[in-house]
Amino acid sequence: ANGLLDYAEIPLDNHLSAISSVCGVAPLNNKIVGGQNAAAGSWPWQVSIHHAYNFHFCGGSLINSGWVLTAAHCFANTKYTASQVTVYLGTETLEGTNMNQVFRSVTSVTINPNYNSDTNDNDMALLQLSSTVTFTPYVTPICLAASGSTFFNGTLSWVTGWGNIGSGGEKHLPSPGYLQEVQVPIIGNRQCFCLYGGGITGNMICAGALPGGKDSCQGDSGGPLVIKQGSIWIQAGIVSFGNGCAQANYPGVYTRVSQYQKWINQVITSNQPGFVTYTSNGTNADLNVSCISLFSFLL
Repeated sequence: ANGLLDYAEIPLDNHLSAISSVCGVAPLNNKIVGGQNAAAGSWPWQVSIHHAYNFHFCGGSLINSGWVLTAAHCFANTKYTASQVTVYLGTETLEGTNMNQVFRSVTSVTINPNYNSDTNDNDMALLQLSSTVTFTPYVTPICLAASGSTFFNGTLSWVTGWGNIGSGGEKHLPSPGYLQEVQVPIIGNRQCFCLYGGGITGNMICAGALPGGKDSCQGDSGGPLVIKQGSIWIQAGIVSFGNGCAQANYPGVYTRVSQYQKWINQVITSNQPGFVTYTSNGTNADLNVSCISLFSFLL
């Protein structure tokens, strides 16, 4: 899955406030569950990755002052190299004026060595920026889900990006290309495996509204799936793939960030990203899922 469905435009807001260098802090995000349009700066880790010809082709997330996390398929499948890529941060719209935008060229693209383009497993890449960025209320790193994090079925998450929109992702994002956001529940891996008829590994995490209509889509690839714990936002997933966009009973599939703490810290050896353990409360209903019972329910 590479625009967002059931989207909310994010209007400009020039309000500035003190910024903490701590990851996952979004001082301009007033998001409430089922809430309203977000102000500019609501997702200050969101990155737009552009080709040299200045078109957006993937999303990403800022994870410290000098590195961006994205999907491997954004580079392995396109053959784009570091010298062809520019990263934009603090972006509200793809067109028009962005008062708080900064950009950097990329010095290296590191694709996870276990990435499999046939199965989409280990769909993760790291981009090193040409120079560090200064954190502001509009440019802030996201915390990453630490090893051992648990995301139970129904946990509410947000996914953001500039990809296609519409009931099946058939519409390009209309000008001026406002950043889109949508809230989606986590779908447990057993249930997701059943819905897809296989192919969902422990390195993946699924999210989406099973009736359809809310999902990531073409152009969102590499972008973050985030969940709030207390006052801190944590990235649980990276937009990876799906069966179409927002199709009923086919949730979006994301790279499970918590599986890669060791690899990320092997690549980024100084000023390492902040890892935070996300712990779901209650019981994990996904443990009771079987494909036979699920399909009889769907029928």
